[in-house]
Parts: sequence; structure tokens; C-alpha cells
Amino acid sequence: MESFFSSQTISVISLALLVVGFSKFIIYYKAFNVPIVDYIDPSEIITLFADNIATASVIVLILAIPYVGLILPYNLSGIDIGLGFFQRLSAHLSLLLPVIFIGFVFLLVFLSILWRRPKIEKFELVRYVWAWPIITMLVPMVALESSAYSGIQSLQQYVIILSLVISFTSLILLATWNEIQKVKAGYFSNVEVEFEGSTLTSSNTEFYIGKTKSYLFFYSTNDKASTAYSTGKLKRIKYTP
Repeated sequence: MESFFSSQTISVISLALLVVGFSKFIIYYKAFNVPIVDYIDPSEIITLFADNIATASVIVLILAIPYVGLILPYNLSGIDIGLGFFQRLSAHLSLLLPVIFIGFVFLLVFLSILWRRPKIEKFELVRYVWAWPIITMLVPMVALESSAYSGIQSLQQYVIILSLVISFTSLILLATWNEIQKVKAGYFSNVEVEFEGSTLTSSNTEFYIGKTKSYLFFYSTNDKASTAYSTGKLKRIKYTP
């Protein structure tokens, strides 16, 4: 694994993390008609993406174990070259059985943690269940299938990088989709924003959706539009579950 994580691969994965983090941010606010790039101070970019990058980094490290420990050595061995499709499929399934089992255990633990959290919707759980076979079976199977072609044996390291990027991108965008739907369903309907001399209170039709260093945003379901408020005189934001 140490040889895989060279300065080159780390640079590629880090760049992908930044792109995905930025995309997540833009997609979330775009859903509420906020051109968020216009409201971001360049000095806060790293701060805004810190949580996303940290989460994605953990996902990458977890996924890297089967990819680098099992799939990459298998692909580099060239065992699949010349085998028929069903022979390869059988070999791939045998190789991935431990990954599928461990992935299923991770899924159960993850779902049990989510289930205990407040305001977790059923659609979130269902979507993560659907994502599980894609992340633990479909993407690894495609990565393994690439080993059957001798012309790309020298590119196996990049096949693994691409597989990791696809996996963590899928999970992060799925989480973004869930977050958008939850907020539109009233997740922040009990937020109270206090300024000097005035107070904004979320309701079912107009509610808080997020903030940057200099602005916070409220979305109106009636107008299908968001309003930006300067945080210059912001005193506090009170959230009541």
C-alpha cells in the first residue's frame, strides 16, 4: 500500500477530493438557486471544504484496503489474460467475497448509526442500501475486468485510482442529494437567526439553508428563490431539533 500512495497518486486523489468537495458545495446551493461562488471569500475555501475533504479522505483510506491489497496485485499478475468471461467472473467473485462480507458489516454498522440520529429519513437509508452493491461489487468488478486486457496492464495503478474516485464521488454526491431533499422537507424549519435589532425565524415555507463567512441564506418554497443576508450584524444562530 505504501508503494501505491506515491506523491503522484496522492496528488491525483487530493485534486479529485478538492474537485468533488467544490462540486458538492455548488450542487447543494444550486438546488436552492444560490450562485454560491459569488458569496465565497477565497480565504474560507479550505475551511468550507474541510469537513468534506476529511470525510472523503476516510472513505478513500477504507476503500484503498481492498483495492490496493487485493485487486491491484491480482490485476498486475495478469492471471485473467486469455480467460473467458465466465471464468473471469467466477474468479472475481471468489476474490471479492471477503470484501462483500466486510462491506455488508460496514453497511449494517453505518445504518445503525444513522438510525439513532434525529431526523434521519427512510429514503436516506434506502439509497445507502442501493449504493452498497455498487461500491462493493460493481465498481470493483469493473476494475478487475480491466486486468483481462494486456494493453492496459501498465495502467492498473490508474484503474485503481479511478475506481477510488468513482466510489467516493458517488457516496459524497449521494449524501448531497439526501441533504438537499432533507432541507427542502423542513430539516432546518426550527432555526432562529438573531441579528442586532431583528430576528429571522425559519418556517415550513421559508427556512435557513446554510452560510458562508459573510452571508447566510434563506430559501422560500413559495418563490422558489433564496435571499442572502450579510452576517456583519449576526449575533447567533439557534437550532432546535
